[in-house]
Amino acid sequence: MNTEISCPFCHFSKKIPEKKIPASARWAVCPRCNQKFEIVPSARVTRYPDKQAVPGWNLHGSGQDNTEETLVGGTPWENRAETGLVKGIWRTFRDALFSPSRFFREQSTEEGIREPFAFGLLAGAVGHMLGIFWPVLMMSAGIFPFGDTLFGHLSAGLIFLVMLVAVPVSVTLTMFLYSGVLHLLLLITRGGDKRFQGTFRVVAYSQAAQAWDLVPVVGGWIGSIWQVVIQVIGLREVHRTSYLRVLTAFLLPMGLFFLVTVIALVYFFA
Repeated sequence: MNTEISCPFCHFSKKIPEKKIPASARWAVCPRCNQKFEIVPSARVTRYPDKQAVPGWNLHGSGQDNTEETLVGGTPWENRAETGLVKGIWRTFRDALFSPSRFFREQSTEEGIREPFAFGLLAGAVGHMLGIFWPVLMMSAGIFPFGDTLFGHLSAGLIFLVMLVAVPVSVTLTMFLYSGVLHLLLLITRGGDKRFQGTFRVVAYSQAAQAWDLVPVVGGWIGSIWQVVIQVIGLREVHRTSYLRVLTAFLLPMGLFFLVTVIALVYFFA
């Protein structure tokens, strides 16, 4: 059975399955006008509009610690049918880059991975193409002396065609493989309570950091660091775990590599 919730500001309405609306739900945020308003779960009617807005169509409930907990929600990208494509993309980039804690706290992990995958593929492919574009441009301008050796026999059209095919495939494989390994490490540290799709959603939306590739030369380095920060914050919020467990999952491969290196050196010198 579905319940229809209507925004008192712009009168946009949306039906939500009853099973996704716990009895403690008290707040909703309209995906169209971005306004927050109070609801009465028992009567399923709205009252007392509150202009303190946060993005996405979310429902919030008050727990015993008097803090709001996200119960139902979607990202601006997933609500682009109501907000518009451009606004949905812009808000997703903005929130993922500069408000990752709130962005991941206010989304549901039960919506699957199709929409996050679409956004991650779009952002990741465009970002990687920009990351390749700047070095190729500098090489063709003669800034790098070895540019003719690498790309002298390739036309610009051929380079673009290769990028158009190879980059999306590379981004897709990287997102799934990286998410799988990362989720396995989270399970080892007991920090992966929201299953694989929760981890994948964080990895996919963290591709928003590829926007830094708009900056020549240093943009890729900034984006890589920014992406890891988004992932650490996002995994902590999505899996409702601690930063210690998340950071341990990230550092575990380095620790294993260091241990193997020490064992190899000891064996070699022994």
